[in-house]
Amino acid sequence: MNIKERREFYEKLYFHELDIREKIESRLKLPMTIFAIVSAMALFLFNEIIVKKSFEPDAFFSVIFFGGIVSLITSIVFFVKSWYGYTYKMVPNAVVLENYFQDINEHYNKIELENSETWTNEAFEEYLLSTFRDYAAHNTVNNDRKSYNLYKCVTALIISFLLFVVAYYPYYNFIHQQS
Repeated sequence: MNIKERREFYEKLYFHELDIREKIESRLKLPMTIFAIVSAMALFLFNEIIVKKSFEPDAFFSVIFFGGIVSLITSIVFFVKSWYGYTYKMVPNAVVLENYFQDINEHYNKIELENSETWTNEAFEEYLLSTFRDYAAHNTVNNDRKSYNLYKCVTALIISFLLFVVAYYPYYNFIHQQS
């Protein structure tokens, strides 16, 4: 691959990673809804069983309920880790790029006027290649970390939901025995 083909490859990779970033950020909206549902379940059970003392919870309920609380808190930690702390590198705007091109051109014009245009184009192409390559690599690492933390968040949310569903079972049995 020559330098131009490599630059085009890294440019596509760079824009691909920016597209992935947008997709991940749109996926971050789903856990908020699930947080609301699972939190409502936890608060309902807490209110009915611990505050109102509708029935005396046994060890099974306590372990499952507090396991759900721990899992919910874990999912919140991973949600925050998937949302915050990422700095994406963006290609400079057109004015900055053009100014850099002009600086290179002036530099090579001082050295040798005949080959300055060729050297300027080669240097600028190399600058674009390294910029796209480095920024794409940085953004890839960010996207991978963000996706992994989102995966952990959703997994912990599912576990917490399932634990609260199981914790609800003793309460459900007690209510039906009362009727």
